Amino acid sequence: MKDILLLSGEFRSRAQEASFQACRLPESRRQARRLFLFSVLLNTLFLSSDWRFAGTPHFEIAVPARIAVILGSLLCLGLARSMTSFRAVERLCFLWQAITAIGVAFLVSSRSDIAIFVLVMLPTVFYLAVPTSFRGNMGGGMACGTALLVGYLAPAPFSPTMPGMIMAMLILHCGMWIAIARSNRAQRQQWIATREAQDARAALANSSATLERMFMTVPVPLLVTRGDGTVLRHNEAAGRTLGREGDFRPIWMIEDDMPSIRLLDYIQAGGHADHIECRIADAGGILRDILYSSRPVMIAGEDCTLSSIVEITDRKNAERHLAQLAMTDALTGLANRSHFMAALTQASEATRSSGGRMAVALIDVDEFKRINDSSGHDAGDALLCAVGRRLRAAVRPGDLVARMGGDEFAVLITRTGDRRDLDSILARMAMRLHAPLRHGEREIECRASMGVALFPDHADDVADLMKHADIALYEAKNAGRGRACLFETGLLESWEREARMLERARHALVHTPPTPWYQPKVDLANGKVIGFEALLRCVQPDGSILMPGDIAAAFEHPELGRLLTDKMLEGILADCRAWEERGIDFGHVAVNLPGVELHDRAFPDRFLARLSENSVPPRRIELEVTESVFLGRNAEVVEHNLRRLSAAGISIALDDFGTGYASLSHLKQFPIDIIKIDRCFIRDLETDPDDAAIVRAVLNLAYSLGIQTVAEGVENESQLAYLRAGGCHFGQGFLFGAAIPASRISELQRIDRSRSSN
Repeated sequence: MKDILLLSGEFRSRAQEASFQACRLPESRRQARRLFLFSVLLNTLFLSSDWRFAGTPHFEIAVPARIAVILGSLLCLGLARSMTSFRAVERLCFLWQAITAIGVAFLVSSRSDIAIFVLVMLPTVFYLAVPTSFRGNMGGGMACGTALLVGYLAPAPFSPTMPGMIMAMLILHCGMWIAIARSNRAQRQQWIATREAQDARAALANSSATLERMFMTVPVPLLVTRGDGTVLRHNEAAGRTLGREGDFRPIWMIEDDMPSIRLLDYIQAGGHADHIECRIADAGGILRDILYSSRPVMIAGEDCTLSSIVEITDRKNAERHLAQLAMTDALTGLANRSHFMAALTQASEATRSSGGRMAVALIDVDEFKRINDSSGHDAGDALLCAVGRRLRAAVRPGDLVARMGGDEFAVLITRTGDRRDLDSILARMAMRLHAPLRHGEREIECRASMGVALFPDHADDVADLMKHADIALYEAKNAGRGRACLFETGLLESWEREARMLERARHALVHTPPTPWYQPKVDLANGKVIGFEALLRCVQPDGSILMPGDIAAAFEHPELGRLLTDKMLEGILADCRAWEERGIDFGHVAVNLPGVELHDRAFPDRFLARLSENSVPPRRIELEVTESVFLGRNAEVVEHNLRRLSAAGISIALDDFGTGYASLSHLKQFPIDIIKIDRCFIRDLETDPDDAAIVRAVLNLAYSLGIQTVAEGVENESQLAYLRAGGCHFGQGFLFGAAIPASRISELQRIDRSRSSN
């Protein structure tokens, strides 16, 4: 070992050597006292044998020497009580060695037969029996050997065997040196091993105690069970949580996919387990959610099972609560969209397997924004809650009502029979929904539109079913609201057509923004151009032109309608400003205005401000509106906006008169300056008496009310002659010219002036 010196067999470290000697101090003290005692006894015996030298000269030397050794040994034995340290033991042993070596040196001078034995024996005793350090053993042995050899050889004459004796003594001392070094090394290695074993035992004892404390204080219930299911050990947490006084027999484990089983039986049969979530019930019937794990362990040579049981009741309750919140609408308490879609998916699979049918109804509260704005959000919330309650009261117990978001609800109608059954359910829903709602001191009108799609009649997967129900809802709202609409194939085609229109409009706004082209309007009395109608055109990169009919649905879209109108107005006002600056008399420009703008109370001020910014007089602008803007709940807003614009000097034209929900009251209620006769009545004017009668009636009505008229789609002289004869004021159509870009207006004006001068 590197820590032990090769020559002496002692530790290199003085501190470690001192520790070794201090550890052996009791043994060294006993050995020293035993050595002193044996020395007294043996030398006393030897003293009796020394009388054989009586009468010889050696007798006078031997007896005093022997007595000196005995007295020295007694002295050392008496001083043995003062050996409180290894150094004290070593010093006392040095004293005894000196007295003994000197005394025996005189004794061996007799050269008796026993003297040679003493020459060998006494140094060996000094080497092997005296409890001192290596230097004490070697020093004492060498000094003793030298003293004895001198005492033996000193009397003359010298023996012829002297060299041999000296060599023998050297060999003896070398052997003793080796023996002492090996003995020292063995003792210290044994001491190190003993210390390490003691440390290991202490560590093990400490570790066992620590593990025991840890086992008992771990807050997680732990059970150690034998192979027969009996409980060998359990910690404090297990006692507190699972059983009184360590009796776990009444605990039962409950899992959804297996019958109940006693916990101890489950542990006995289960073996290795990792984080199994289940429930346990105690003798009192209290249920707890737990996380169970187990591992095989060896305890005192016996195969056992260590089981941990972590209670997760609070966590599971929180998870269940969060799951309920995640699947429930907070306001109405109905199922939310996620819950509805999951239930719809499950119901579709069951319906497909059974071969039955079911229906999805999407319900949208009509004019909900208006109710929120006029009555407040508390009234809106009350209305939504009332709709939820009424729907639940109207449907059957197996049907599901959900709030999809905002003012949109959905009903999953399971086990739908024939059409009459569905109509009965929808009628019951409509009857309950359309009853007025009393909120505070006011009564809120409740109306709702419904779109319905059948599974698998209208769609064989959930995504398409919801899409088709949404299309039916869209149709119900467009058809006047407050009604239910069942999906039809034609609705999908119409919806897809409108979707394509909207997509084309979005693409055009980004890549080929709309620009106004202008179709001339002519005074039928003299053929002079009195103004233009601005028509939307989108010139494609390939030279083709996107017409208004290609994106007709976009004009009524809340977002796209505004963007298209804004782009058109930007171009129209820029052209008007340019013509004004160049002195071109363009009369006026008629602008088609979508209903989405007229339903905005801020539109008149915004529009008039733009006219002012571009220095365009209001008389230069004529706004064309269709009769559809007069319908619905915002008619009073439309009337206010039109009167505001009319008062500012802008002419109002009623476009496509007679083709929509025409009402003569509109001509009285709203500030209409011009009636435009739709081209569908002009086209067959010459061959269809009914069209001719309608045109004549409209012209007479306008004349009676003092309203000017414009005929659209005039394409030949016969139509022109009939309109002139009927008193029509203005006309536009291919007979007078197609729509042209703004850059060609000055050219058209020059042609018109030359025509008028001729």
